[in-house]
Parts: sequence; C-alpha cells; structure tokens
Amino acid sequence: MFRGIFAAAGAAAFLVTAGAASAELATWDQPRVAKYAAELKLATADLKKALDGVGIQNIAQQNAMYQVEDTVEMLDNAANGLDHSLKSGKGRDETLPRYKRVETLRRDAEEQGRSADIPEAVFEKVFSVGSALLKLRPYYIDEPPKEEPKAP
Repeated sequence: MFRGIFAAAGAAAFLVTAGAASAELATWDQPRVAKYAAELKLATADLKKALDGVGIQNIAQQNAMYQVEDTVEMLDNAANGLDHSLKSGKGRDETLPRYKRVETLRRDAEEQGRSADIPEAVFEKVFSVGSALLKLRPYYIDEPPKEEPKAP
C-alpha cells in the first residue's frame, strides 16, 4: 500500500516538476529565496522528526528503513546549510550546488522510501518538502530557450 503511495507521489512530483522546468530562470530575489529555504528547512525537519518516530515494524525491511533515515538526515542537514547560506547573503551561484544536493537527496529518499514500510502520516511530510523545493526551483533551474522553427 505504501509503495503505491510513493509511486503516485513520484508521478505527481514528476508532472509538477516538468511543468516548472519549462519556465525560464526567475529573477533572483534574495529575501524571497531565503524565505523559501526557511520553509524547506522546516519541512525537512518535520519529515525527519516524523520518520524518527516510526518504529521498525518488519525486521526484513530494517535495512531499507535505516537507509531512508540516513538519507533524510543528510537531506535535513543540506536544507539547513542552504537556509544558512542564503540568510548569510550568499547568492544563486554560491548556493546552487547545495540546492542540487537537496534535490538529489529528496529523490534518493523517495526511491528508498518505496522499499521501506513508511506510514501515510510520514509520507504526507514528503509533500511539504516537495512543495518547498518547487518554490525554490524557478530561482535555480532553467531550461534553455526553445528555438523558433525556421521557415522553409
């Protein structure tokens, strides 16, 4: 049941991300980006706290759960670092590697979560992390402008 939930969330995240990826890079707005990073920091902290409260129900899935917990711990640390960097005045170019790391860790946690038996209450926290990342995405990720087809 939980695997189906993670699969559905992955598909929804892909669709939303694909729509956001088609936009051009947003004009950098330090206070706004810092605000969104603070939301991401809170969302990852909530996810970590919720995951820490889950006991291992199935010994066979113990390793999968440990992997998810470790990845979420790294995700939380990376989100905290991004928040701190932005609050200290670092701009897009300086924080882009950290943003990309946060996105990678979120994807890793999602994939690992498919093999762990995670309760729905914890899974809901994943949506908050994804939502915060989607707010940041236009400031970090752009798509090259599409060329106009040339007339024959």
